Amino acid sequence: MGGAETLYKRVEVLNWVNIKLFNVVNSKTKIYYLCNVLLEEIKYSRYFLVVTDGIYFPAKAMKAAVQFARGFQKGLCLLALTDKVSDTFAAKESDWEQANADVQFQYHISDGTLEEVCLMSERTETPIMFFETGHRDKFSDPMTVFKGLRDLRIPFVIVKMDADVTDFSKVIVPVCYLVEEKEKAPYTSNMGRFLGSELLILEANDYGSKTPKNVEAIKTLYDKFNLKYTIEKGRKDSFKVEKEAAYKASEIGAGMVVISTSRDYGLDDIFFGPKELHVLLAATTPVMCINPRGDLYVLCW
Repeated sequence: MGGAETLYKRVEVLNWVNIKLFNVVNSKTKIYYLCNVLLEEIKYSRYFLVVTDGIYFPAKAMKAAVQFARGFQKGLCLLALTDKVSDTFAAKESDWEQANADVQFQYHISDGTLEEVCLMSERTETPIMFFETGHRDKFSDPMTVFKGLRDLRIPFVIVKMDADVTDFSKVIVPVCYLVEEKEKAPYTSNMGRFLGSELLILEANDYGSKTPKNVEAIKTLYDKFNLKYTIEKGRKDSFKVEKEAAYKASEIGAGMVVISTSRDYGLDDIFFGPKELHVLLAATTPVMCINPRGDLYVLCW
């Protein structure tokens, strides 16, 4: 298990060091905390991360994450955001660890918020985060995850507790006219390379050239790695193609749908929920979400 310090202390110490760098040598206590923070985070640097609140064991999220860990040949970290997990959680975690002894695995218990987890993920170079929703816990409402991860720079996968998690041999990539759709290309191409996924590009049924240009950009990257993919014209336009992809995943037995989240929340999103929430509610498979950010290099394509 992890050290006694909480994520709050981690962020507090690292922020303090950024501001008071030249005064660190005068505080043995903060040097001690800083060393512990860095040593602990080094242990699971570049590990896939499953985040939970320690009440219910996220079996479906772990099943999805371990496939990524094995395919990419990286470690897996389970982080419980609490000061104490339930007895049932502890027992199931122990059973899971024994059943998956071939995987590099870290298990940590630490109080903290999703915003602090986002900061930590940048320091540890976490490739992808996984969450399980549907239980009566901190993440029972998916909007808690969506709102808490607004500033996250990496993809996150939400797995509903009743989701069908089999494998990722087929992945659907809906593409609309927005420029940030290109950000789906590097993540899905890695799934094709390391998980052997067959990629289905579902092109929004739009007028104009923006959507076809995005599809062409994604296709160009796929071709560089000789990936197996198909392109299909969707029935819906850019505003509904991701929800169409969620339904289609069930029809063809795809293991995941890759979507982008909303840039901003308008009044409709606040009252009725953003489009990513409606996609997740319609999905029976894990959903990978990518936040659109203006500072991501892929927008220069």
